[in-house]
Amino acid sequence: MKSWTKNGFILLSILFSLFLVAGCSSSGSSKESAPSDQSTGSDQGQDQQEEKADELEPVTLLMMTHWGDEQFETYFKEPVEAKFDHITLEHVQSRWDEIEENVFAKQLYPDLIMTSVSAEYLEMDLLLDLTPYIEETNFDLDRLEPSILNYLKDQSNEGELNGLPLIRPEYALVYNPDIFDLFGVDYPTNDMTWDEVIELARKVTGDMGGVHYRGLHPGNFDFMMRQTETPKLVDPDTHEPIIDKNDAFKIYLQRLEEIYSIPGNSFDSVEDMKDVRGVDLMRKGQLAMAADRAFAGAYVGAAVENGLNFDFVTYPRWGGEFGDYGPNEPGNGIVATTTSKHPREAFRVIEYLLSDEYQMIKSENGDLPSVVTPEVREAFMKGHEHYEDILKDKNLAAITDANPAPLPRISQYESEIMEGVDYREGIFEGKDINTIIREMQDKAEGNAKSVLSKN
Repeated sequence: MKSWTKNGFILLSILFSLFLVAGCSSSGSSKESAPSDQSTGSDQGQDQQEEKADELEPVTLLMMTHWGDEQFETYFKEPVEAKFDHITLEHVQSRWDEIEENVFAKQLYPDLIMTSVSAEYLEMDLLLDLTPYIEETNFDLDRLEPSILNYLKDQSNEGELNGLPLIRPEYALVYNPDIFDLFGVDYPTNDMTWDEVIELARKVTGDMGGVHYRGLHPGNFDFMMRQTETPKLVDPDTHEPIIDKNDAFKIYLQRLEEIYSIPGNSFDSVEDMKDVRGVDLMRKGQLAMAADRAFAGAYVGAAVENGLNFDFVTYPRWGGEFGDYGPNEPGNGIVATTTSKHPREAFRVIEYLLSDEYQMIKSENGDLPSVVTPEVREAFMKGHEHYEDILKDKNLAAITDANPAPLPRISQYESEIMEGVDYREGIFEGKDINTIIREMQDKAEGNAKSVLSKN
């Protein structure tokens, strides 16, 4: 993530201020202002939810996502406009670090953003506190995945809730039964530990019938570290690097070393180690197991195209003091903005996107829901065109029933402090783990001095 200069924030603040002044002077309805502290909540919220569409003033809301227009149309515009006759949903595509040039420079001001709560947006004063609208509508937060909701609360401004979870990433140990059959090895099972899976990988790595098979791909995005309760490498309070104090991180590196030291399971270059994805090897029939995001739809596509055989078991466990959690991350969340002239209607959209009705649709089509409603989770992938002939007998419960790890609070400067701090080259070169950790710590400490001196 790029760092924001003080002057940049000043300019952005001025831009926001000018916009907000203009918004306040426009002839908007008073019902679009934020709820007062005197809102009673229950009765008022229920009355608003029962308003007929033809009694509501037409509004156009702008939503920012990092997706293309076609994906936006399918995921958001079509269902929202079908639900609300008075709401038109428009789109602007941008990443968070391109928002100045792609959005504000064009005098565009999103009402909604598909994103998580981040330090960058909070420093821009861009994220609206959703608490008054949650209270006004009696929105039930207990319906949401608690591990992600608690993380969003921790990352929000003190006393506020600046975002809600929308879509959760899904994880599993994906395996190819045909490769196990070739090697005469039993299939993996639910609740295996990392040590057990690594040992199993040794038995299904090698050449068979003129084809080389890899046993295990551990994922590209540090998913293993996302299973522990404290995967922090930078102290969230002092912003000091603590790589050399993180026992779980050392175990993680040791496991990677084991995985890539299996003869025939490594890559030809560190670039391949970074870039070659387990899902791609699996779809080509060259990989026995991938500890990765589940990618159920992608594997169905390969099954249709080339007859790929696949199934799922639970993501490998750490066990012991580290618990039996699955990986976790904030995923795609949803926020309303302080620049919105229609915050109540923006929250109306959020409320619908987090309803069982909408989440059921997304679950049926392969998005792991952010709600804990059992029926919604059990509907995962059931709307897929190949559910009956391919997915019905797969172990989808290994994906939907996972117990995600609690998400730790992170330093607002972590991405900057960890920039350029990497271990994969050291693992590829066979460096001693303690040496890798020491070099990472030194690099991060140098980054921290530079970053903190500017803030």
